[in-house]
Amino acid sequence: MYKEKFCPLNIWDAPVHWTRKNLDLPFVSSIVGGLFAGRAVVVSGMVLPGFASDRKKFDIDLCCGLLIDGDHMDNKALHFNPRFEAKAGWFSGPADDKLVINSFVSGQWGAEERFDNPFKEGEPFQIRLLVLEKYFKISAGGKHVCDFPHRVPVETIRTISIKGNIRVDYVEFQPPIGIGADGKPTIVAPTPKQEVITQIDKPSIPFILPLLPGGFVSPQSARFTITPFLSAERFTINLMCKEEYLFHFRVDMPNPSLKIKPGIIRNSSKNGVKWQTEERTFATFPFSKGITHDVVFTAYGKSVTVDVDGAPFVKFVYRDGDDPANIDAITVRGDVLVHRFVHKG
Repeated sequence: MYKEKFCPLNIWDAPVHWTRKNLDLPFVSSIVGGLFAGRAVVVSGMVLPGFASDRKKFDIDLCCGLLIDGDHMDNKALHFNPRFEAKAGWFSGPADDKLVINSFVSGQWGAEERFDNPFKEGEPFQIRLLVLEKYFKISAGGKHVCDFPHRVPVETIRTISIKGNIRVDYVEFQPPIGIGADGKPTIVAPTPKQEVITQIDKPSIPFILPLLPGGFVSPQSARFTITPFLSAERFTINLMCKEEYLFHFRVDMPNPSLKIKPGIIRNSSKNGVKWQTEERTFATFPFSKGITHDVVFTAYGKSVTVDVDGAPFVKFVYRDGDDPANIDAITVRGDVLVHRFVHKG
């Protein structure tokens, strides 16, 4: 059992960021207050479906510096690497669907430890990496997965790196660390943040919601409970900056009799009317006429994700020069009934 004590730490002159939400990947950040016995790192998000990413694995690395890749990278105290290559292909190499855990010390990878992979593509997850005096205790979804002995002193860990085929909703360091009056690290209570929720039932179409100054940024989200009309041809959901579309999400409903195929177009505009490059690819068309669907926009640093009926659908990266902090309205137009709109921020 660990003792609640502080190891010697180097504290950076930085504010206490004990939680980071809606991360764009790859993500690298200093760990304010460092790691020590009794502190945990929690990562929550969703493994992307197979069609949404070419990379069939993800990495969470606890590193001893900022050089996290390349020939001269710093030590990695923990390399947490679930893999999803269930079937071998011509170019993908041998099949590998295990959870691999390792370390990188003095320029060399250590001995791999392999476990059954508790994660599945297209499903949410929560990982907890608890630091104990002699090892990491690792759990997923509240269930113990494995223990991994320390191969480098935990007080040398400086950064966390996350990349791969996942969406990260938040990273949390438990407990949060601050600096006391004596200049030494101390546990601080998180400052509760009042979440502001705007709910509108059965708004008329076109629907326009002005946003407060600050835009549509993390950790905001917007949920639309909608039903396309039986006669629907098209509807759009938009994130606007004055007359500019920073994110235009257009759904074209199929009409076999007119040989109109289903389409979902993502785009942005410049100078009010000049459309940029369309993004059209998607796996399966998720909408049906006369059927109610839940569509959720979630703000990330430089992007917005779209979930449909609880499943990840697409991610849209804002175009060069577009800043989500400038978004001043959310709009819905076209052949659709909005049962409920909920904005959280």
